[in-house]
Amino acid sequence: MQARTLLEALELAYADKLRAIYDVLGGDKASRPARKDQLVRAINRILLSRVRDEWNGLRKAEKRVIQEAVHDTFGHLDVDRFIAKYGTLPNRQRFDARHGQSKTATRLDLFLHKGERHGPPSWIPRDLQQLLRNFVPEPPLAELPALAEFPPTVELKSPRYSYDVKSGRYVKEVKKTPVQIESRDMEAAAKAGLFTVLSLIDQGKVSVSTATKRPSAASAKRIAGALDDGDFYELTGDEADIGPIQAFAWPLLVLAGRLAKQDGSRLELTAAGRKALSSPPHETLKLLWNRWLKSKIIDELSRIEAIKGQTRGRGKRGIRAVEPRRWAIEEALAQCPPRGVVSIDDFARFMVAADLNFEVTRFPWALYMGDAHYGGQHGESERSWSIFQDRYLLCFLFEYVATLGMIDVAFVHPSGARKELWELSGQFEGTFLSRYDGLKYFRLTVLGTYCLGLADTYEPETPQKSTHMSVFPDRRIVVQNGSLDGEEKAFLRRCADGDETGLVWHLSTEKILRAIETGLDVGTVREFLSARDEQPLPELVEGFLSRIESRARAIRPKGTGVVFECDSVETVETLLSDRKIAKFSLRAGERTIVVNASSENAFRKAARTMGFGFDNR
Repeated sequence: MQARTLLEALELAYADKLRAIYDVLGGDKASRPARKDQLVRAINRILLSRVRDEWNGLRKAEKRVIQEAVHDTFGHLDVDRFIAKYGTLPNRQRFDARHGQSKTATRLDLFLHKGERHGPPSWIPRDLQQLLRNFVPEPPLAELPALAEFPPTVELKSPRYSYDVKSGRYVKEVKKTPVQIESRDMEAAAKAGLFTVLSLIDQGKVSVSTATKRPSAASAKRIAGALDDGDFYELTGDEADIGPIQAFAWPLLVLAGRLAKQDGSRLELTAAGRKALSSPPHETLKLLWNRWLKSKIIDELSRIEAIKGQTRGRGKRGIRAVEPRRWAIEEALAQCPPRGVVSIDDFARFMVAADLNFEVTRFPWALYMGDAHYGGQHGESERSWSIFQDRYLLCFLFEYVATLGMIDVAFVHPSGARKELWELSGQFEGTFLSRYDGLKYFRLTVLGTYCLGLADTYEPETPQKSTHMSVFPDRRIVVQNGSLDGEEKAFLRRCADGDETGLVWHLSTEKILRAIETGLDVGTVREFLSARDEQPLPELVEGFLSRIESRARAIRPKGTGVVFECDSVETVETLLSDRKIAKFSLRAGERTIVVNASSENAFRKAARTMGFGFDNR
């Protein structure tokens, strides 16, 4: 039974506890009632009559506790949220359920009571809450600390236990090692990566599993190699066991965004995908983000393969829907300071403090790491911020939000990057629990604010640079100074062949024609080159582009046809002499007729009417 009034809450307390509360109120011990019912009424009367005075007597940290509980809808103090917001809790042990049997009391016990017989003392009864709301100010909003720049290094903690002979106990020691951190600016990388992946799909070079939609290992490797800066980690050598991140996400993102569809195991562009090749990339990336939030193509938790039990039994049945998790993270991202560098751990604490927590599973104990018995998370609750929320957040940010260019990231190798969190997971013996463990900081980009709806228009922080190039009569393009950015490289890949250095390119007739078929305009190619060459384009190049422009629409598909071979030239001439057959048929040789596929049945009927049959053997 939930206690609704102070009187009901006091009746749930033990007699020793009530006597301690009476003493804190300053009651005369000599006249303290002996019977519990009389003691309850005395405390209720005294406390309700001087609530403001007792509030004023609280210390600053204690007032914060009461502020949070008073302005909660149900008068409940969320201990995890309070600690995430303020860092510590005064008299922490008093919020343990066992404290209800304690014979001592503090001023906090005047306000916070047990809501039920065996619950922790973390509720303010309704009548007391209404009185307090008249003068207790609302608590401050949760704040998210931020840095100005990505730090050059990060300290990795390596805990270990040693046996202390004197105390007879194992003592925890933490070794801190500074590690160089790598940062990536993802806004330009995402815009270039979008065109790169769409082009690979258009060339038929991306395949996925027909059942799971996940890209094949060969496709992931091909995508990673085509990205300007590669994936976050190498797919070969010492980092091969980490696996793809961006290269894994891109095919799923374009599938969820309906820019591509499956033809067997191979992906092919949809009409929207072809249009995206010539559309502003920021608009397409925003579309992909909004559609990913509602997509059910994959649960990001499944990407943490070390968390077992997700695919069967109660572990599978307990997994929560993905949309509320993504919405909670989206709302938290929208509250990040513009261009501020945010620590992953601070961001997780902020989500809890701002009541933006999310649930991954209803049955945490049904999931495990390593050994099914010793690696189970039996001490976790579905509402607390656990290893599952932690790893899900890392995956969502690193694999999808960063790939879309909404955040810049700073990361280290995942090995040992978050060791202290998973070392309690039983028999797990890996060096990292997930490939995302190395993510340490992120920064919301201008593109991110646009995708989140915080800005109506997209205005890049710095103007797009124009690299100086020279265009030669033989259709060579040579980069003269500086280097191409991601978008420039992506554009040139669509219409030219480049060398290994990326500094010399050659305009390709086939590539330009293919790009025109997917929405590119020859005028755009001309403008791109003219803007980067101080000299007018050579006449031979102008003529080359003009010829392509004049022939780009020379052939138009008019549907598919069915080829019929006749037994003689006379049969062909007789059939084509019929006006009805001539409307949808053409001669394609001495004894061959091509019929429009949609008119095949009409052709057969007309031929039979004329007395000709078909050899279907």
